[in-house]
Amino acid sequence: MRPPLTGDKALFSIDDDEFGLKETIGRLSKTLATMVRGDGYALGIEGSWGSGKSTFVNFIAEQLEKISGQHVLRFEPWLVGDKSMLIAAFFSLLATEIDKIEESSEFGSSFTSWQLRRARRKLSNSIRKYGKYIGALSGPVSGAASLDPSGTTALAAIGLKGFDRFIPFFGNAVPLEKLKAEIVEGLRELRRMHSEIRFTVVIDDVDRLPPEEAVEVLRMVQKVADFPCITYLICYDSKVLSEQVRHRLQIEDGRRYTEKILQEVIHIPPQEPFALRRALKRKLQKAFPNEFERIQGDRDAEYRLHLFFDVWGGTFLTTPRDVARLFDAVALNWPLLPLESDFCDFLWLQLLKLKSYELYTWTREYLQNVGAYRDGGRAGDTQPGEMAQSLLEQMKKHGWASRTYISGINRFLPGVGSFAFDDESKRRVFDFTRDELGAFEAKHRLGSPSHWRQYFAFEAPSYALKDGDLVSFRRACATNVGKAKAFLLELLKREHERRGHFVDLLLDRLLDQPEGSLSTSEADGMAWAFALTMDELAVEAVGIQEFGRSELWRKAVHLVEKNKPSDLSDLVTRGKAINWLSHLVRDLGFAHGLPKGNRSYPENQWLSREALDEAVVLVTRRYETFGVKRIFALPSPLDVLYCWVQLGNASIARQYIAAATRDDAGFLSALQAMRGWQNSSDTGVTHPLRDDVVGLFLDKAEIFSRLEMLAMSGRPRATRKRASALLKAWERSDGVSNRVAEIAIDDASPE
Repeated sequence: MRPPLTGDKALFSIDDDEFGLKETIGRLSKTLATMVRGDGYALGIEGSWGSGKSTFVNFIAEQLEKISGQHVLRFEPWLVGDKSMLIAAFFSLLATEIDKIEESSEFGSSFTSWQLRRARRKLSNSIRKYGKYIGALSGPVSGAASLDPSGTTALAAIGLKGFDRFIPFFGNAVPLEKLKAEIVEGLRELRRMHSEIRFTVVIDDVDRLPPEEAVEVLRMVQKVADFPCITYLICYDSKVLSEQVRHRLQIEDGRRYTEKILQEVIHIPPQEPFALRRALKRKLQKAFPNEFERIQGDRDAEYRLHLFFDVWGGTFLTTPRDVARLFDAVALNWPLLPLESDFCDFLWLQLLKLKSYELYTWTREYLQNVGAYRDGGRAGDTQPGEMAQSLLEQMKKHGWASRTYISGINRFLPGVGSFAFDDESKRRVFDFTRDELGAFEAKHRLGSPSHWRQYFAFEAPSYALKDGDLVSFRRACATNVGKAKAFLLELLKREHERRGHFVDLLLDRLLDQPEGSLSTSEADGMAWAFALTMDELAVEAVGIQEFGRSELWRKAVHLVEKNKPSDLSDLVTRGKAINWLSHLVRDLGFAHGLPKGNRSYPENQWLSREALDEAVVLVTRRYETFGVKRIFALPSPLDVLYCWVQLGNASIARQYIAAATRDDAGFLSALQAMRGWQNSSDTGVTHPLRDDVVGLFLDKAEIFSRLEMLAMSGRPRATRKRASALLKAWERSDGVSNRVAEIAIDDASPE
C-alpha cells in the first residue's frame, strides 16, 4: 500500500505536531484568550517561506476554538480577487459571525428578546453597511488617501463628476464615523453581556498577495477595522511584505511601516536541523518499513543512509515544508521504480532535486557520460576537467570546499573518489576504480550505467540491457540451451550503432554477479551457449575489440572461469565455436604454466592438469578433422594454431600446416592467418607478419623466399598483390630489407 501524499499544506491539529509546539501553542492561546483587551489588537506571525507559519496559526486557532467565548474567523483575501471588494468581504464575514452568535444558545440566555432584535438590527446591519461604504471608497485610493477612514480624501480625489456612483451608498446615509461608532458600541455591548467574548481573525499569507492588496489588508487592520473584541493574527514573511509596502506606498522603509501596525510580532524560529531530520526519518520509516529493513545489515547502505540524513539532510533541510515536500516526492516516485532499485540513492537524488537543482542537473549529465565508459569509450577531451571544476564549485557553495570528503559524494556516485582528498589538484571525475562500475551495476545503483536513467525518468537508458533480459538469459541457460543460444543471437541483432553492444552488456552484467550466484544448470547452459555462438559473435561484433582481440571472448572466458562447467570435455568435443574453445583451452594452459618454461598461475587453475590434458587431446583431434584451411578462415586463427603447436603435438600440427600450404592459395592464407596486431602513434593499427611467429609453424627462410617469388614472378595478379602485401607486412629479425620496391606500384596491395 502506497503512503498517502500529504503535500506541503499546513497542519490543522496539534495532534499532528512533529516539532514539540504543543506547550508553546497552549500558553500563547491562553494569553490571547484572557489577556488581550486592546481594540483591534494585531499580532504578527512572521517567518520565511516554509517555516511553518500557517501550521503555527492553525494550531492557535484550534486551541482558541476550545475556549469559551472565543470565535475564530479565517479571512482569506486571495479568494476575493478584487482589491475594491476586500474590505467589504471582511465585514461580511464578521457580520455573518455576529448573526451566528445572536442566534446561538450561547447568548440566548443572556439577551432579552428586545436586546436580540436591537443587536440584530443595529450591529450586523451596521457592520455590513460600513463594509460597503469603505469598499466603495477603496477604488480611487492611493498613498496617503488609503489611510483616511473618513473617505474625505478619496471623495476629493474623484471630484464631483464621479460622485453619482456613490449616491446609493451616501444618499440618506449615516456618516462613516457614526457607523463605526455604532459598531464599536455594539461590540462593547456584546462584551458586557459576555465578558469572555473575543474574535480572532486569522489572515494568512499576506505576503503572497499583490502589493496593492497586501497594503489594503494592512490599511483595514490599522484604521478601518480597529474594533473592540477583535484580535488579528497576520502571517507574513517580513522581507517580502516590507518590499511590497515600500513599492506600493513609495516609502523608504516598508518594515518600519509594518511594525507600526502590529502591536507585537512572534517570529517563527527555524527548526533545529536534527529535529527536521528526525521528523523526516520517522515519516519515511513509517511509510517504507520494508526498505529500511533491507538496509539493515548492509554496512554500505547503512553508511549512505547516515550520510543522507546527517550530512546532506543537515545541510539542505531547513524548514518543515522541506520535510513535507521531500517526503511527498519520495512517496510519489519511489513506487514507480523497479523493486531492485537502491532506496538510499533515490532519497539522495530527490533531496538534490528539491534543494540543489544545479547539483541535480550536474549529476544527471555526469551519469549520462558514465555509460560511455562502460562501453569502453569516454567523455570528450575537455569534459572531465570541466565537470570536475563544476562539481568543486558546487561543493564550495554548500560549504564543503576544503573538506569534500565529509559529503561522502563518492558513496553515491562512481568515479569521484578523488573528491575524498583535501588536495584540489588531485580531484577528478570519471576516475573509476577496478570493478567500481560493475559493483554499482550489480546492485542497480544510481551510478549504474544500466540503471541511472530509471532514477530520473523511470526507464532504463536506451543503450542499457533490461534487467528482464538478464533474467531471461539465465532462465534459458538453466532450462534450454537452444533458447540461450537464440537469445545471444537476438541480442547481437538488436539495433545499436555498435553491433553486439547488448551481448557485451549482458556479459558485463553476468560478470557483475557475485561469484557462485549461478546454479550448476545455469553455469552449464551458459558455457554451452558460448560454445555454440562465440565464433559467430566475434565475426559480427568486430567493433568490440581491445588490442585486436575480441572483448566478447575475453569476458566469456572469464565467466566460464567464475562459473565452472560440469564437463569441459563435452564442450570442446561438440561446441561449434572451435576458435573460442581454443582460446579458452589456451587460457587454461597459461594458468598451468604452458608451454613449458612459463610461469604458472595457480589462482586461475579452475581445471585440473589431467582434465586440461584431456581437453587438449580432444580439441586438437578436432583440428585434424576440421581442416587446416578452414582454420585459416576463422576469426582468430592464431589462437587455434598456437593451441595446436604449443599444447598439442607440435610435430603433427606442423605436418598438417605444411600440407595445407602446398598450393599458393593455401600458402598465402596461412601467412595471412599468422599476422598479428600492433598499434603505434606513427602508423596507427597495423598487422605485422613476424619471423618468430612464422618460424613456430614453418621454415621461415623457405617461406620468405617463396613469398618473394610469388610477388615478383609472372604469377596471376591477385597472387602477386597478396604476396606483395604480406612482404610489406613481414618484420624480419635479421634486419634484411624486403625487396618490395621492385614490385610495380599497381601490383602492391593495401592491407
